[in-house]
Amino acid sequence: MAGAGKRTKSADNATYDDLPVAIFQFEHDRIAYANRLGLSLLEAVTPEEILGRSLFDFVHPLDKPRIHNRLERALTGRGAMRPVEMRLRTCADHVRIVSARAQRVGDTSGLIAAVTDITPQRLRSYLQETERNVRHLFENTTDIYYRIDALGKVLMASPAVERILGYTCEAVIGQDSSMFYADPRDRDELVHALTTYGKISDYEVTLLHRDGTHVCVSVSSHAINDEEGNYLAVEGVMRDISERKRLERELHELASHDPLTGLLNRRAFLERATQALQRGQRHAWPITFMILDIDWFKRVNDRFGHLVGDQVLRRFSESVMHQLREIDHFGRLGGEEFGLVLDQCDLNEAHEVGERIRRSIETLECALMEDKPITISVSIGASVSAADDARIETLLERADQALYRAKQEGRNRLVWHKPGYSMSKTNLA
Repeated sequence: MAGAGKRTKSADNATYDDLPVAIFQFEHDRIAYANRLGLSLLEAVTPEEILGRSLFDFVHPLDKPRIHNRLERALTGRGAMRPVEMRLRTCADHVRIVSARAQRVGDTSGLIAAVTDITPQRLRSYLQETERNVRHLFENTTDIYYRIDALGKVLMASPAVERILGYTCEAVIGQDSSMFYADPRDRDELVHALTTYGKISDYEVTLLHRDGTHVCVSVSSHAINDEEGNYLAVEGVMRDISERKRLERELHELASHDPLTGLLNRRAFLERATQALQRGQRHAWPITFMILDIDWFKRVNDRFGHLVGDQVLRRFSESVMHQLREIDHFGRLGGEEFGLVLDQCDLNEAHEVGERIRRSIETLECALMEDKPITISVSIGASVSAADDARIETLLERADQALYRAKQEGRNRLVWHKPGYSMSKTNLA
């Protein structure tokens, strides 16, 4: 009987060898037999490469849990198993997509499976689906996907160009890309970076919207070269970062400016003052450092309240700003004390500016209380830089000493620092 069974199995295998489909026999999950097309499907040169090995040696890792469950159901059930698709990794490390239909062999733990290679069909479907997905992405992405040739002509642009720059896709095709740059030289620098490094990431440039406004974008792209390495085109994406830049400016404004007056805060002012001093030392021109202190400001707060005091500080700041040039630096040091740096200004010019400020404050009407205007005055201490001044704190200290003298001498005056003068500790707020 055993010999007869062996002959029957051998005869069956011979029948399987002639079938136009890959046939596999399994003992549980182990491969017991594969016909000629089965060996070919798994790209095995000899049967020994696959016989005795687990099916799961060939099943793609992402498919293993699903196929394991189907195999268990097939071994415990009866009748043919519904067709199942899976990915197999062959002996040559290629991936094949197959459709398998298996049936349990009697009451044993064996299975016989017919396996069809459907890789070409699935690849066609995959390519079609990929093309649809790419087109959907191209048409709906919030970034501009573009391609520009070596002459700078726009070859392709995604629909996002209309939202970001105000032009339709049709309107930009064939145009010279330099027309979209706020500064056409930026395009030359971008192309230079591409031809030098082959690709760029997060390269920030400013483009022109159709309405003339500026749009900040971040460019990530790569060069397209021919077989000889000659530059043919560039393709990549442009992302609108205008909102991010606006938020960055706002954060910088909050970090560097006094929220009440809008002037530079102490830290930012001293940074600007230091830069002005360094420029002055390099070019051998003097700078003037002044400290402006509103006289009797505490009395304003005590009598009229802090809201009126805030209004006085704002009006004071506006009045001083009207007397200054664009190259001057004005900031709030704290409370009612302000700092002023006059850049590229000799002693006589600086004195005139200081006196002009003092007179403007003296006649300034800050607010109305009880039908009467609130008037203030300012005391100013000033110091001019010397050739050996290396730190702005030196000028600050000298101007502070001069301010103390202005307070001592009756307020509402401009006083220049005199060498050898030192302050007492009397409070002259």
